Amino acid sequence: MHTIDGSLFLFAISFISVSTVLPVFIQRIGGNAIAIGSVSVLWSLGLNLPQLLFIRFFHKEEKIKPAVLKTGLMYRFQFLVIAVVCFLFLGNLDVSVSVPLMLFLVFVTSVVGSTTGPPWFHFFSKTTPVKLRGRLLAVRWLIGSALGLLGGYLVSVILSSVIYPNNFALLFLICFVITMISFYFLNRIEEPLEEAPGSVKPASFKEILLRSKAILKENNDFKNFLVADALILMSLTASSFYAVYAVREFNLPTSYAGAFTMILMAGQLIGNFIFGYLADYSGHKINILILAACSAAASLCAVFANNILAYGIVFFFTGCTLALQGISRLALVVEMCGETERPIYIGLLNSITAPTILFGLVGGLLITVVGYVPVFLIYTLISLTAVFWLYKKVNEPRKLKIGDG
Repeated sequence: MHTIDGSLFLFAISFISVSTVLPVFIQRIGGNAIAIGSVSVLWSLGLNLPQLLFIRFFHKEEKIKPAVLKTGLMYRFQFLVIAVVCFLFLGNLDVSVSVPLMLFLVFVTSVVGSTTGPPWFHFFSKTTPVKLRGRLLAVRWLIGSALGLLGGYLVSVILSSVIYPNNFALLFLICFVITMISFYFLNRIEEPLEEAPGSVKPASFKEILLRSKAILKENNDFKNFLVADALILMSLTASSFYAVYAVREFNLPTSYAGAFTMILMAGQLIGNFIFGYLADYSGHKINILILAACSAAASLCAVFANNILAYGIVFFFTGCTLALQGISRLALVVEMCGETERPIYIGLLNSITAPTILFGLVGGLLITVVGYVPVFLIYTLISLTAVFWLYKKVNEPRKLKIGDG
């Protein structure tokens, strides 16, 4: 059921890809480079920053599934809200209203989505053996990416054959319908009844903060990983500019967002096929290193590609980064902590590093001053710095456990 739920959800998200469709959507409305850069910033900030605030509401529950279902349903309905606004109002609004409105709705959707993160991954960890997690996450992404190829094709057809803004509204509506189908399978997953002995149940937000402070003081690997993760998140905000730059540089219609999505999904497909098994056999640190390297490769390709065929490699590497992030980012953190502290670690990871995503706004501002190419080179440097820091400062948790044993 985890596989079907996750695969369908990823298929749905391919219709409104944050890396390809949403930036082109904001450009089509009339947004400038800063507004386009805001897409990944608002989406990532909303998904990550509030998570520590929500831990107390589910951390002390013996059964986490009710919270997963409630927050998951709220998240899915946000896509319907955006679809309705696009259908009924977007075509009649001035740019000065439509761009801020859609960015606001994107942000609200991501904030609601943030409430699903820690409880869902805790639920996933409770219902999946540790040695199967990497493969299961990879299979979810593998099937979802394969379906995403179809999604990318349908995006191209819809954007080219349906009038604006109904074409984008239809994409959000399709996303909503498919996520509701995935919700059915999520609801069918059974949660174990037993509770781990001696589990930590903070009674207040203050106690969660105190424990968080202790974790940051005691766990050096986690602390160093936070630095690397912050750099990686900064580098990934470049993805907001890749599709828009290609449309402008090579004089392409907006329907090419679908073709970009197909290439991105192909990168996810191949990446999941390889890196899920690599994580199970070699640990998740190697995957995070490759993630940072792929981010650097995407930015470099954006600089040197001189035709649209060569530029497609940018989206392939971007797809690999998404696959690697989905497989190993949270999974590496889970292996750095005990079972009872998973929600706090995940909340800390997403809350502490999320503000670095604001670099996407800086990137948008710099683009208006110096252009795209120098900014892509800056992104390359940030990615390579993350590679160096991970290699030197972060230990593979599985090797530490073997050493302790």
